[in-house]
Amino acid sequence: MNLEAQFLVALGQLNEMRWNIKELTTEAFSLIDLTLLDETASPHAVQALVEKANSHQVAAICVLPQHIKELKPAEGIKLATVVNFPTGKHSLAEVLSKTNNLLSNFPVDEIDYVFPYQNYLQGNVQEALTHCQQVYTLCEQQNVTFKVILETGAFATLEAIYNVSCQILDNGCNFLKTSTGKIKQGATPSAAFAILKAIEASDIHCGLKVSGGIKQPAQAFIYMCLAEKVLKRNVDKSWFRIGASSLLDELDNSF
Repeated sequence: MNLEAQFLVALGQLNEMRWNIKELTTEAFSLIDLTLLDETASPHAVQALVEKANSHQVAAICVLPQHIKELKPAEGIKLATVVNFPTGKHSLAEVLSKTNNLLSNFPVDEIDYVFPYQNYLQGNVQEALTHCQQVYTLCEQQNVTFKVILETGAFATLEAIYNVSCQILDNGCNFLKTSTGKIKQGATPSAAFAILKAIEASDIHCGLKVSGGIKQPAQAFIYMCLAEKVLKRNVDKSWFRIGASSLLDELDNSF
């Protein structure tokens, strides 16, 4: 059975489940990487993001590097930023230099790194994988969580997403992430399923972060339940995240 067929079976089983909406809603808050990746964001907007994150005890705050200095998250909330963002086209030397500067000068807990997916898809597979591995090594040395953004919307098939996930897992990462949110196709349950199956097959402790267009609670619940079903453990922020900007408000409104 191919991945598409496996996904449809899993989705059918999820649709037959009775969801505890209140429980899922409460849990979802703690899984959010509250995100603001807008170059034109004002200091006021960044501060509002921090206040919202702190009042809901989300998993992390994720902003552009230029906004890090304005952040003071509450205890227990991780500070994340992005590198090689959003195109994945920066040189290895540039990404290593920028990452090292960020880790040396700011209390960054997590790096969301865009995999050189365009280079990979053009056939430069080893070059792209080496690029990723070297940035992972730098983060690992400084005990910083390394999330690899695949940009799943750029891959033509679930098998392609599965294969690149397996290759990156072999080289090392802490999370595999679906999307930047900057191209037309963001996260999809089928793409998340392909990543989860790669994690399951690898037997490596790696998390999943879904992002890109996840705005409604029902969307979040599908990803949460899908992750639990495939990896057979309860979701928590140590291995499952939802990157979102407006989802938190929708969860609030659903109570």
